[in-house]
Amino acid sequence: MKILIFSDIHGDLRALDRIVAQPADLYIAAGDLATFGKGLERCGEALKPLGERLWVLPGNHETHDAARAMCKRFGFVDFHRQVRPLESSKSTTQWAGLGYSNITPFNTPGEYSEEEIAKALAAFDGIRPLYLVVHFPPLNTKLDEYAPGKHAGSPALREWVDRAQPVYLFCGHIHETAGLPDRLGATQCFNVGKQGYTIEI
Repeated sequence: MKILIFSDIHGDLRALDRIVAQPADLYIAAGDLATFGKGLERCGEALKPLGERLWVLPGNHETHDAARAMCKRFGFVDFHRQVRPLESSKSTTQWAGLGYSNITPFNTPGEYSEEEIAKALAAFDGIRPLYLVVHFPPLNTKLDEYAPGKHAGSPALREWVDRAQPVYLFCGHIHETAGLPDRLGATQCFNVGKQGYTIEI
């Protein structure tokens, strides 16, 4: 089974056309299809051919209500704060999704406090093997460095990953680190960016 995960489209319809044109069994949009909520409908139209093969997280630029309404209209799957199993010929894996971001300086519509992030992640405790898709990166990694020596990731997410050690973590949010990998203990991490990242299970 081939899964294509992407993030931070921000209304770039050409990028979405490239995503849709890539063959995969499942697609996961890890947030920020829109910019401050604008352009979400056009993105939905571009992604319409994927139907229920597309799982959607809200980023910090869209509300869960807006993302859920788009999913309902176009037949996508609302993946925010959900756990869904994926069965392949080799194994069954558990996939968890958490949208929004930690607090930013930009007052975007989809932001959680660190306490809210910790509470949301607690729902995924003990699930194995876990593949975690979030919009935002963990703190102090290669994935959250937006300028030399400056990090904007979530302390609560970092603490949870260090403790829970999911198999994979996929994120976006920090544009400057799109495409970069990192590792936290046994957890392989990727900032998928608008180009996307493909994994086979």
